[in-house]
Amino acid sequence: MHRAVITAGVSYHLALTQPGEPLADFEPLDVHALQQTDLARYDLVLVLRSVDNEALWARRHQIARFLDRGGVLVVFGEAWSNWFPGCRWEPEYPEDLLPPVVTASPLLRGIAPEAIHWHAEGPRWCNHGHLVPPPGAEVLVANRRGDAWLYVDRSTTNGVILAATNLDLDTHTFHGRELARQLLQRLLAWADEEAARAPERRARATPKIAGLFSGVHFQRGFYEDAEFCPYFAIVPVEELAGIDLSPFAAVWVPRESNQAALMRHRERLEAYLAQGGTLVTFDEVNQPWLRGGDWQHRKIDVHTLAFAQHPLLDGLRLDQAPWHAHGAFAPPPGAATLIREPEGGAVLYLDEQTYAPGRVLAGTLDPDCHAGYGSEIPRPWLRTLLRWVLAGARQPVGSAAR
Repeated sequence: MHRAVITAGVSYHLALTQPGEPLADFEPLDVHALQQTDLARYDLVLVLRSVDNEALWARRHQIARFLDRGGVLVVFGEAWSNWFPGCRWEPEYPEDLLPPVVTASPLLRGIAPEAIHWHAEGPRWCNHGHLVPPPGAEVLVANRRGDAWLYVDRSTTNGVILAATNLDLDTHTFHGRELARQLLQRLLAWADEEAARAPERRARATPKIAGLFSGVHFQRGFYEDAEFCPYFAIVPVEELAGIDLSPFAAVWVPRESNQAALMRHRERLEAYLAQGGTLVTFDEVNQPWLRGGDWQHRKIDVHTLAFAQHPLLDGLRLDQAPWHAHGAFAPPPGAATLIREPEGGAVLYLDEQTYAPGRVLAGTLDPDCHAGYGSEIPRPWLRTLLRWVLAGARQPVGSAAR
């Protein structure tokens, strides 16, 4: 089993990971370098209280991918940026000053509500608020309104989330409260049992496309679209530094992606393709992160485009696809030009040779962009394209090695 604890340089973060302490066997991960880490290597990730919530918000997609792969996430403290799936933290209510309601969960057997009522000094005095539990969550400790101090969520993701606030077992353990240490050790034993079942959850995960994300408005709109979001696991481009792409059915590079980041991580993309992966891009490739095709910046008359015979284009009418095109490619040798402009340039090409056994579908029609803005016009083609990608992907690419 592989366990990690996300830290941020706080005094008790270091103390609890020292020999003889409860987190001594956890691998510490600095939240400010988290994008360089492949969380898929871990079964259990613990996030301590007082970890930089701005940094965690920036890594929210990385955490979501970890959970989608069946991981166990344990969270302590005021998650005020709501950085993990299903999270909704709220500050102190009057009910948070009263002894909590404790369920009959084995995790809390023998724990009296008064014994963990550690923040009763008065209003606005070191109270850590509460969490509004997501639908389907099991609330183990609550205030008298029913808001959670501790809940377990098996419904929001393919993984397991244990979230706690106003209990801060880590800080109270550090400051010598014996009951906090006992409860923390009990919770860690429970988390280990859950993490042992991570491979089962991982096996039932739905293969997804890694959707690269550069923070652009229409990229966000496309990946969050109710129809298309189930296909994608969002990967901010800076997270290419650490991610293992092999489990993904394909990699999708939308228009207006961060070309400099793609250049920095092109070896990772090429390694994925060398394993037999699929890459789809509708970007204006004016830096050489993609070998083979030469993108050319020029005006395209979409009414003059010619379509080849290919299953990917079945049922696609000329008035559906070419809303406009952002330049054209000089396709690589051996590539099939699927949509051609009169000058011979490719508005869409399929290259199965440059990166063989991997394949690249590259074009300039940007259907993802327009779907991200809410247009209905690209949807028929996107449906066809996504079916084609998933049907033909060798997925997961790295399955033989796992």
